[in-house]
Amino acid sequence: MRAKLLNIGLLVLSVIIMSCKQNGPITMNLYYTGQNGSALKFVQEMESTGTADAIRQEEGNLRYEYFISQDQPETVLLIDSWASQEALDAHHATPMMQTIASLREKYDLTMRAERYHRADEDLTAADKKFIRTKQEPEPLNVETNDKKDMTLTIRQQALVAIAANEAKGNMEGLKSSLNEGLEQGLTISEAKEALSQLYAYTGFPRSLNALGVLQQVISERTAAGLRVEEGREADPLPNGYDALKQGTLVQTQLVGGQPFNYTFAPQTDYYLKAHLFGDIFARNNLSFADREVVTVSAISALPGCEPQLQAHVSGARNMGVSDEALREIPAILENRIGMAEAERLRGALAAVFGNYYTPVETVDFSVWPKGEPNTAYAQYFTGNSYLAPMEGGVNNVTFEPRCRNNWHIHHKQVQVLICVAGRGWYQEWGKEAVPMTPGTIIAIPAEVKHWHGAAKDSWFQHLTYHKDVQPDASNEWLEPVTDQIYNSL
Repeated sequence: MRAKLLNIGLLVLSVIIMSCKQNGPITMNLYYTGQNGSALKFVQEMESTGTADAIRQEEGNLRYEYFISQDQPETVLLIDSWASQEALDAHHATPMMQTIASLREKYDLTMRAERYHRADEDLTAADKKFIRTKQEPEPLNVETNDKKDMTLTIRQQALVAIAANEAKGNMEGLKSSLNEGLEQGLTISEAKEALSQLYAYTGFPRSLNALGVLQQVISERTAAGLRVEEGREADPLPNGYDALKQGTLVQTQLVGGQPFNYTFAPQTDYYLKAHLFGDIFARNNLSFADREVVTVSAISALPGCEPQLQAHVSGARNMGVSDEALREIPAILENRIGMAEAERLRGALAAVFGNYYTPVETVDFSVWPKGEPNTAYAQYFTGNSYLAPMEGGVNNVTFEPRCRNNWHIHHKQVQVLICVAGRGWYQEWGKEAVPMTPGTIIAIPAEVKHWHGAAKDSWFQHLTYHKDVQPDASNEWLEPVTDQIYNSL
């Protein structure tokens, strides 16, 4: 399975077969519906037997990807794109079609097909009643309302990591994200377009460096025989295209329907309208929604740009990105980029959505490693902690917000704590709690009952080691620190 596509919508049980005379690229949406998981089993067999991969290798295939529906679990969507009608006809003439038909019968699937075309192409009257037309752009990338119900596609998830790594200037991370995205079906055209667009948000140096990494990735993947799809280029702009006029319309849509004029700096206002929204956004190899996912992800990686981030969260909603999709981005950022970027976006989402939000102070795991889940001692902790062994018997312990260990005693040894990141607490039995911030050092005498852990709104890291260790030294774990004690801090 390559991704989940949520809220696919009403699916019908009849089979629709369509044909038309078409010289340009063709995209087919094929909806397979079964019972008791049969549609998913069909896809699994298509993938495990190599049938799907064989189709992807056919000349003229641009995309062949399956998606599953969250709201319609018995339905699978296949997005099937070809360079031309001739390429599609050649595919239909292969023995592969009999294989697919046999599998469809084996799993007793019904199917509905949608075929997308440009409005100026030659269609028969019979075709037209089955086909949803994609009009000549005015604006060039106009999104349908269906997008409002969709969460992030696998392409958009890849674009999140690519954009954030580009903005951070993390070329190694970018290389990894590009490889992952291209492997999952992102095209070279889409990746190139995203990185080119970002010069308007992160500057030419980062954009050009990133494009150089993309070139390297393409070269390496081609040499290794790995998946590389060119994808389609943006359509040429029509004769007499007015970038300023079109860009003004696009910008007005992005800001929510009210014209925006930056009178303080008229030339900047012109660049925004005519170049960014008129020239760049007019290129329809990325949709408006894709472009705002890219922009939001990139600005999330830029400290100090919170007002712009909030503005583009609102803009993303106006350009067809659903609230659910926007809420997915922080988790992707936290998993692939860093906690600071994720928290920055969570704050912007809360501000735009009007939700209560307590900012969480993050730490940079590239400085002090997070380590692995501290499973061996998990029973003695409230919340999640992580352990990273260092040299010389020193351990780096990471606490998530609100995490703390139980009351405990070190017998016949002194424990030393050195806070290196975030904020936390240390408390001895019967005494006031002591705040710990980077640079705080505490030597805990032997036989003293105590606990330590993170603040409510901050991650916390401390180094720890023992000294003055006597024979038969040991740790005695006691009762948890109650919420009443902890919440009073």
